Parts: sequence; structure tokens; C-alpha cells
Amino acid sequence: MRTATVILFLLALGCGIFGYWGLHTPAGRRAFDEMAGIIPQVAAWSSLVLAAAALVTGWLAWRGPRG
Repeated sequence: MRTATVILFLLALGCGIFGYWGLHTPAGRRAFDEMAGIIPQVAAWSSLVLAAAALVTGWLAWRGPRG
């Protein structure tokens, strides 16, 4: 479970960096113009979903088995 947490966190970090680059830098805006700008926007939103999943799996791993 801890491995899944780390993998999800690294994916969230990568998507967040890519989304920021594509939306907020001149080079990114040149690379993703007009409708292609949806790609970094989806990456930025998916980074939030992946980060939330990393938090949940981290909490479940920290909590340990119950029963």
C-alpha cells in the first residue's frame, strides 16, 4: 500500500508540473495553443485526483489492518 502511495504521489507531481508548464509558461502556451491547451489542463486536474488518491492510500496504509 505504501508503494501505491508513492507511485500515486509521483504521478500527481509529474502531472502537476506538466500542467503548470503547459498553462503558465510562454513555451508551454506556444506548444499547446488553442484546443491543444486542454491537454495540460486535464493533466493539472488529474494531478489533484491523483494527489487525493495518494492521501487516501497513505491514510489506509498508516491506519493499518483492522479487524
